[in-house]
Parts: sequence; C-alpha cells; structure tokens
Amino acid sequence: MNILLTCKRHYTNKDLISDRFGRLFHFPKVWSEKGNQVTVLAADYLSFRNRTYQIEGITFYSLGFPSFGVDFLHRINAIAHAGKYDLVIGSCDSHFGYIALKLAKKLGIPYAFDLYHHYADFGTNRIPGMKSMYYRSLSNADLVVCDSKPLEGKIRSYNNHTHIAPQGTDPSVFKPLPREQCIKELRLDPARKYIGYTGTLDSRFDYDCLIQAMETITGNDSSICLLIAGTKLSGYNLNREFIHYLGELPQERIPVVINACRVMCIPYKLTDLASTCNPCKLSEYIACGLPIVASAISNVTDYLPASRELCYTPGDAASLAESLLRQIAAPVTETLNQELTWETIGSAYLDELYKLHKGNLRTRS
Repeated sequence: MNILLTCKRHYTNKDLISDRFGRLFHFPKVWSEKGNQVTVLAADYLSFRNRTYQIEGITFYSLGFPSFGVDFLHRINAIAHAGKYDLVIGSCDSHFGYIALKLAKKLGIPYAFDLYHHYADFGTNRIPGMKSMYYRSLSNADLVVCDSKPLEGKIRSYNNHTHIAPQGTDPSVFKPLPREQCIKELRLDPARKYIGYTGTLDSRFDYDCLIQAMETITGNDSSICLLIAGTKLSGYNLNREFIHYLGELPQERIPVVINACRVMCIPYKLTDLASTCNPCKLSEYIACGLPIVASAISNVTDYLPASRELCYTPGDAASLAESLLRQIAAPVTETLNQELTWETIGSAYLDELYKLHKGNLRTRS
C-alpha cells in the first residue's frame, strides 16, 4: 500500500523529522517497516527552503513557509499525482485535513483525518474559513482517527467511522535509567529531590496551581525542587528558588530529565484542548517507570490504574501538593504494556487503513 500524509513539520515544541518525534513520525515508521511505501508532505513554517529526506524508509518532503500557498498546492499536487497513492491522510490542523480531502477526491482514493486534538479549538481556527474546513474534512472523511476516547465522543456527531490511536512511546528510548547518572549528566544538585515536567508550557499548563503546590511543599522540605524542560511561553515566571529550568532540550535528552526525578507531574487546567487530550508525556513517564501525579482531565486516569487515586481535580493546589508528597514518600508506579507502544498502536491503525484500501478496491471493481 502506498500512503500519503499531509501535515506540518513542527508541532508542540518538536520537529517530527530531526527529533523523530510523535505520531506523525512513528506511525509512518511502523507502516514502512511492515512493507508499505509512505510519503510525508510537511509544511515547514520555520524555513525558507524545500528539502527532501529519506529516513527509516520514509520519504519526507519539507516545504518551506514561503511556498505555502499556490506554489505549495502545486507541489503537493505534483507529488500526489506522480506517486500512485492508495490513500491519503491529513493531520495537524484543519487546513491540512482539507488539503488531504481535496487530494483524495482528485485521485479517487480514500481519505483519513488524523486528530491529536479537536482542531477547532486551536488558535489558528480563529482565522475565517478554518473551522469550516475542519468540519467539512471531518464529515467527509472515510475514517477519523482520534488520540483519545473523549475526542472520539466529541466528533461522533460529524462522523461515526472512527478509530482510536492514542499517543504512544518508544520503549527503546523511554526506559528506566539510573537516577544518579542522570542527575550527574544534567549537572543537578544530588542533594535535591526533583519533581519533573517536560513539554511546552502552553495554555493547558496550570502555572498558578503548580506554584501554589510547590510553595506548600517546599515550605516543609526545601530540598524539593521543580525541574522543567520545554518551551516557555510568555507570562510564566520560572525564576523561583524552587524551580530549575533546563530550557528546550532535544528529544533524546528527555528520558534523562525524566529519570533524574522522583515524580513526574502533568498539571493541566480543564481547558477545551485539555478536556480531550492524550498527552505524549503520559506514556513516556510510564515507560521510564516514574511515579506520576496528573490532573483528572480527559481520560488520563484510564492510564493510571495503580495511582488513579492520586490524580487531582484541576486547579486544586492543596490536593496536588498532597499527591506529590505521597508519591515522593511512597512511590506508586504504573506498568508499561504493549498497548502503549508505537508499534502496537501503529499496527492497529494500519489494519484500519488496509480496510479502507480493500474497500476502495472493491468499489473500483
């Protein structure tokens, strides 16, 4: 099967090509390893250049920002018509879903829309026409792939041909490492006990709640410190005595950060985006064997059966502080099962794509 995927190159604070990050790298990798041809068209908003890469058997076209427009559409049309593709997938935002839909109609092949958020809630969807493209893409997709059960429930009224493919992890990268070694590698203070957070500090990140919790915790134990690695948005003051901010690190360094900590936290507000999200960091923390404290958003508690009671109501700083202290004193960890690996999730996803392809062949015949 020959698969075409349209998306953007940078999402969250990672680059899917150089960081080999996230579902838009790992799913194509799984599909390629199983004998399929996969081409990824990735719009690069941070570059002026068009480049082509061959990675893990996948062809990546990185299309620079100035070409996004008429030239971009000409380029992807040329690539799409030259490749004899069997199906096309759109992901990352409303307009990429719509581009994939239009390509599929021109080529007479099935179309899947991959959602790792409810894209209508993105800031970009304030642009006139974006939400219209989103809902049109949803309604006309042969398959809608969602990263969480709550997200599937939210879009069911637009399309009931759905499949859930949650965010996974690569256990060869995210795995337990000696804490002392990681602390030394990051040049941290071995006398401190670190509570960790990795990822973008975006609108979901509940800074106020976390700071209040840390003030309570460090008032009783000044050796406890908050360790953060990721992109900092404006408005967050990380120059606090109990915060050690590492900045944005490459993906291969994140397991070191996680394993330097005593407990990892996912302190999310109950925003529209958070209510249906399936954070990548959740499976990564589990894979590293770290205790986790998360706010009870979306269906996060489904992934934390052993420590579910330690999840807290979003915004409840006292409960967050209590759960963090309990996890430091008597750690409760989760067990990574194969259902959370990119290999397993990507294989089930591929089975759904095979069904689309075979159904299309029957229609043609």
